[in-house]
Amino acid sequence: MNEPIKLGIGLPAYGSTLDVGHAAMWLGLGAMLASSQDKFTLQFMAEYHINGIDLARNTIVYDAMKADCDWVFMIDADTFHRSTGKDGVADAVGDAGVDILQMIRDADRYDVDNTGYTRSFNGVGLIGAPVRGRGVGDTGVCVHGLTVDRDDQTGETYFGAKAWPMQLDALIGKVQPVGRIGGACIAINLGWLRKFWSKGPWFEMKHDYSERPRNARGEDYFVCDGIYDRGGLVLCDGRFVPDHVDRRKLVGED
Repeated sequence: MNEPIKLGIGLPAYGSTLDVGHAAMWLGLGAMLASSQDKFTLQFMAEYHINGIDLARNTIVYDAMKADCDWVFMIDADTFHRSTGKDGVADAVGDAGVDILQMIRDADRYDVDNTGYTRSFNGVGLIGAPVRGRGVGDTGVCVHGLTVDRDDQTGETYFGAKAWPMQLDALIGKVQPVGRIGGACIAINLGWLRKFWSKGPWFEMKHDYSERPRNARGEDYFVCDGIYDRGGLVLCDGRFVPDHVDRRKLVGED
């Protein structure tokens, strides 16, 4: 019998607040943790009011590793999951907890030897749910596909995590390897980190100052690239899609 997964939970809480949608999600997750003690042990949980987001995420990972967690679940203050039926009405509150714990448990048991890629992997480093990006419509999500690229000079193939943006309909209903995934709702395999990437930073915002300053690569894509560079695998669980609050609408902006 497998030992229960020692789970950590970290919440980057922007402006010391969480969206009210978190309430039902935590009730559901708490209910499922209470009824799944043979599979999960809640080892650690904390909110982090830290700026910027890369520092918050690194602190969550560091503290969860110190607490001897196997996995840490991280969900942003403006993101939450609530299961809904086909009619759009919310299901039993526990269903959100089922989806989140299933995502983590399936990633922990994922068969990295049968991905369909010729490259071998040393384990799953991260899994996340697809979250809709802002200003990209109902089908735009922060997920990049995964390709094998060829070096133009040597002709050798190499594994490339940087690829095309994926649409939601290509992700729904399945767990699959991806190149990059946004960090709004993710779980990180701390056992894998201890073995292959023990010293941070694991998240780092990269900026482009060549013209008007902008983010050249977000901290979430940084960790995905780092996992692939070290032989690990990133997964997307398209069996549920968390809500992502668009705060511009809360202040009347179109």
